[in-house]
Amino acid sequence: MLYIIPNVDLVKIIKLIMIRCKLIFLFGLIALTATSYAQTTLTGYVVNDLEEILPGVTVQNRINASQAMSDENGSFRIAGNIGDTLLVSYMGYETLSYIVQSLNNNRIQLVSQNVLIDDVVVVGYGTQKRSKLSGSISSVNKEALLSAPNTNAATALQGTVSGLRVQQTTGNPGASPTISFRGGTEFNGTGTPLYVVDGVIVPSLYGINASDIESIDLLKDAASTAIYGARASNGVVLVTTKKGRKGSTKVEYQLKHANNYVRRNPVEYLSAEDYIIWNRQGIASRYQANIADGNASQASSTANQMNSASWGWTTNSSYAFPDGKYTTQILTDQNRYLLGREGWSLLVDRNPIQPHLADSIIYKGVSQRQLEDLILQSSNYNEHYINFSGGSDISNFNLGIGTVKDVGMVIGSELKRHNMNFNGGLKVNKDLSINLNLAAYNVSATPSYVNASSTSNLGGVIQRFGGAAPTLRLYNDETGEPLPGGDANGIGSPLYFEDIYYNKTGENRFSGGLNIEYAILKNLKLVGNANGFLRFNENDTFTKAYQNGSRGDMITTRNASFDRNKTQQYTLNSFLQYTNSFGRHNVNALLGGEYFEYRHYTASASALGAATDFIPWMSASTEAVGVPSSAFSQWERMVSGIGRVNYDYDDRILFTMNLRYDGTSRLSDNKFDYFPGMSLGWNIHRESFFQRSALSDIVSNLKPRISWGQNGSVSSVGYFVTDAPFGNVGTYDGNAGVGPAGFINTALKWEKVSASNFGIDLGLFNNRVNFNVDYFIRDVYNKVASLGIPSWTGFSNYTTNLGQLRNKGIELETQIYALRNANGFNWRLGGTFTHVKNYVIELPDNGLDGNRQSTTEVWNPRTSTYEQVGGLYEGRRVGLDEVWAHVYDGIYTTQEQLDEDILLYNSNLGYSNKTLKFLGDARWRDINEDDIIDSYDRVYVGRTTPTIQGGFHSNLTWKGLGLYTQFDYALGFVIIDQSWLRGMAQAQGSANMPVDVKYTYSEYTPSGTLPRFYWANYGGNYIGAANYYQKGDYLALREVTLSYQLDEDLLQRWVKNRVKGVRAYVSGSNLAYFTRYNGTLPEVGGDDPGRFPLPRRMTFGLNITL
Repeated sequence: MLYIIPNVDLVKIIKLIMIRCKLIFLFGLIALTATSYAQTTLTGYVVNDLEEILPGVTVQNRINASQAMSDENGSFRIAGNIGDTLLVSYMGYETLSYIVQSLNNNRIQLVSQNVLIDDVVVVGYGTQKRSKLSGSISSVNKEALLSAPNTNAATALQGTVSGLRVQQTTGNPGASPTISFRGGTEFNGTGTPLYVVDGVIVPSLYGINASDIESIDLLKDAASTAIYGARASNGVVLVTTKKGRKGSTKVEYQLKHANNYVRRNPVEYLSAEDYIIWNRQGIASRYQANIADGNASQASSTANQMNSASWGWTTNSSYAFPDGKYTTQILTDQNRYLLGREGWSLLVDRNPIQPHLADSIIYKGVSQRQLEDLILQSSNYNEHYINFSGGSDISNFNLGIGTVKDVGMVIGSELKRHNMNFNGGLKVNKDLSINLNLAAYNVSATPSYVNASSTSNLGGVIQRFGGAAPTLRLYNDETGEPLPGGDANGIGSPLYFEDIYYNKTGENRFSGGLNIEYAILKNLKLVGNANGFLRFNENDTFTKAYQNGSRGDMITTRNASFDRNKTQQYTLNSFLQYTNSFGRHNVNALLGGEYFEYRHYTASASALGAATDFIPWMSASTEAVGVPSSAFSQWERMVSGIGRVNYDYDDRILFTMNLRYDGTSRLSDNKFDYFPGMSLGWNIHRESFFQRSALSDIVSNLKPRISWGQNGSVSSVGYFVTDAPFGNVGTYDGNAGVGPAGFINTALKWEKVSASNFGIDLGLFNNRVNFNVDYFIRDVYNKVASLGIPSWTGFSNYTTNLGQLRNKGIELETQIYALRNANGFNWRLGGTFTHVKNYVIELPDNGLDGNRQSTTEVWNPRTSTYEQVGGLYEGRRVGLDEVWAHVYDGIYTTQEQLDEDILLYNSNLGYSNKTLKFLGDARWRDINEDDIIDSYDRVYVGRTTPTIQGGFHSNLTWKGLGLYTQFDYALGFVIIDQSWLRGMAQAQGSANMPVDVKYTYSEYTPSGTLPRFYWANYGGNYIGAANYYQKGDYLALREVTLSYQLDEDLLQRWVKNRVKGVRAYVSGSNLAYFTRYNGTLPEVGGDDPGRFPLPRRMTFGLNITL
């Protein structure tokens, strides 16, 4: 049906609709334009959790879909408004949704997604993503290198990576720490890793500026180290220095100023008055023992010590002179006037030999602090560093220049260092690229005239001076001039001797490497490397004329010497490297060869007889000492074939195989050997069955690993053991004879290390909690040993391969991201744990049970048998670090106790009657109950090597503020404080004693609980007994750093674009030890003679980036 609407003009209706549509479109266009005009440009910058700028970060506005990328300064510009949400992403970091707070200078901080999984690590002759690793490799956290000053970058390894034992044994400027790897390859636990810096093998990290370092990685299992073959049996430390990046030139300046504070000897010594009294009391005890022993001659000698010997407590007549060595004198009318002078005192004390008489003694005392200040000082450390870096599409460069001056805490010691490091790269065309590294440094050091790290039985510097006689005369009483002294174990007073000895050491190092890469095909490239290392060492000494002790003769021999050493080495290698993917199969292969050469030259001479002190060189000497020598001393060559295949299937199944074929000039019949390694890993978390399981909600990374490999070593083999070295063999008819200097064994073989490693990498809660656990077994066999041979051969021994050592241990590393952008807070925690035990598997046959060596026979009361302990014994743990000692059960306090032990014979006594004992003497435990105290009566005390060690660190940041702390620890070892023990024994006759001597038993102090004090330890009460050992376990607060990265918005307001970044910080290092040990330095087990401790250091730093 058709309906017709009357009086309706259809044309008008259509026109009306079109007009309305145009109006709607126009209004929409106006609205869109208005919206467009409301948007503006946002600016900001991106940093990581270390406050480092991040170039190349993708920034996307989720509101308008606009996108930008941060430039080389980390800055970006993007369209948007306040309140928009920016999606910020960068490989290796957590993607962040950021709500815009302001139009300008939005500061965005990204947090590492998982440093243990996604970063790229350096491996032998290349790099690899950590997620594809199937071996055991650790990395040093960058924070350990940022702030705390050090003159040896190796100290950054302490507590930061598992598997390494790092000990700082002295606070001397520039001192290298002692480092061993996974229990070492020697029976004594030593084993220094191989250091490779930018492809160059170096002897240590000494002299390398930590500010130049980009990363430090440690190859630990044999599958990873096998690529380095013969030199990597103790692990490999790979150091990569900073490279330039694409962008405008960046200039960075760093300033570090540190104050070193003296760590005082915790042993408190006697005052001058008590020192005199107790030494005389010790003489009384000794004299009584002489009389009771019936030794009239010894009694007379003891009595004569009172006034004729040159001890600090005696009244030797020479002390009455104004330049006498000590100040103790019998009071007379002639010297009474001295009591009117400042510092002089009077002591009235019973005569030790005739107690019914009293002696009036005058003396001038010197405090312990004054004596320590003779040799110790608070000092400072200053470091300046400037870095230039930049790059373009075809080239990049990085140049670092630094200088350090470190004044030691021992007066006279100082170190100066200047270093330079350059890295440059050039992409010649799409197929050819060239990289160059050059490094140089100069170190000059002035050691103190006293060996501050002495470990001899004379004790260390702390005990030498803090424990010196407090009656030492430092200045001439009349002229005020310094006196030579000579009390402190013959090293004299620094007031006099500091200027007597001229001792300069220096070292210059130069290294360089040239890398050329040429792409032959799409997936195949040729890589060539040439690098070299050159080192010059020098040492010059000169002794001026000096007085031989107070009132001594002048010594005018003026000894002079010089030493010069030159080391040079170079390495040439080339490789074909193939990389390709076939569906889900990924392959990376390397095949090549290497040539290495090492040469060392040395020259030295000594002379005497210079006529003046003003020419401190040998040129002024008139008489040679010995025969000056100058000779090419040693050389080595090594050729190698190298191969490696990395394979993974869909990033799930991981396999690596290494093979190295090495040949060395040190061996003869067995120059060449193979060193294979292989590892297998499984990224279970990438499997579909795992991703479908409920466990995937918790476990974000799960990778079991297993590896096996071999390394070799010829470090224990001399350079000419398999050749025919000749030397001086005596004089015949007035002529020097020359003949073979050693027995030749051409059958010597490589020492080999065969190691298995079982590990697992575990990440929880989206990799916020991460663990790396490794269990390893290392067998060191074909150990190089020296065996005795019959004298009729003309030699006493020869070198051969015998013996096997096994290391077993477990390592743990953890990283925990406790906070991630929680209201601006980020908090990362990390820790390491290492537990190692060494076992003797095989020793050279010597006809003894277990082929034992260096063992001790003791009585075992549990089995009622005599046993061999300590030392080396097949099938047992290495016992070279075991301590077995006598133990005493209190002291004799009653006559009944003395009668009970009247027949007890003490073989350690110096008496004729070795059953003699007195009230107050130590009651030594007779373990085997045979009424004889001898070597069998010793008990197990502990070990001098820690069995557990590690560390942990924390890095907390909030906006520009940062707080970093680092601890390290060691457990399971013992120390004996020789500073204390030698003082209690008065082992040096004249040194001071600890205040504890006042708590020893005597007729006048019957309530004393410590054994009786005898002068010069005549009663044998203060030997290295088990009672005097202490647990060395410690937790060291190694570093605390508070830093502030200046807000870029403030920088823009203050200095516009002239400064890109400012970081200021204050840092404390070596702050405290939490330990029960009472000595100065708990980091070294065994005997602590009072070593020069690490200084407490407070650092103020400033980093400016332009």
